[in-house]
Amino acid sequence: MGASPIHGWAGLDAEQRVHSCLALIADGITASPDELLGLDERAIQQVEDDQPVRLAEAYRCFLAGAGNGAGRFLQGSDVFHPRIIGVRGIAQELLDEQGLSLADDDRVILMHQGYQFDFLRGEGADPEVWSCSEGEVPERRYARFTDWLRANAEEQTNAWARLAPLYGKV
Repeated sequence: MGASPIHGWAGLDAEQRVHSCLALIADGITASPDELLGLDERAIQQVEDDQPVRLAEAYRCFLAGAGNGAGRFLQGSDVFHPRIIGVRGIAQELLDEQGLSLADDDRVILMHQGYQFDFLRGEGADPEVWSCSEGEVPERRYARFTDWLRANAEEQTNAWARLAPLYGKV
């Protein structure tokens, strides 16, 4: 059991990669297709207005497809609207404790339990994802947002495929 890999990844554009990841998440265990709750343009604009610069197109595509929730996917993390609003400030507070700062164009996309966060750095449709945990220096984790999304989708769908039967939630 578990998630099937995404075939042809290298040949897909950013939007196709996001849609492939969302299809993987909608496996009927991690999320059902009707649990992928996208945001409308007004809500996406709220997320964008909370960040210092325009959101990357791949991230906007994710928000449009699942920005309001995706079943069990990334449960326990502030990644969905409206909880994503304000997380950049919390991330900056964590860095302030170390005398560090987010760059002017960094866009925070996930906060986990108030001590770990992921953020987009750089320009383009599908920028790098950096991560930081409390007390550590931020470091680059993925060359593209869609690589971050794929890694999370594969990890979580595989985990839920193993766990859900134990809880009778298939």
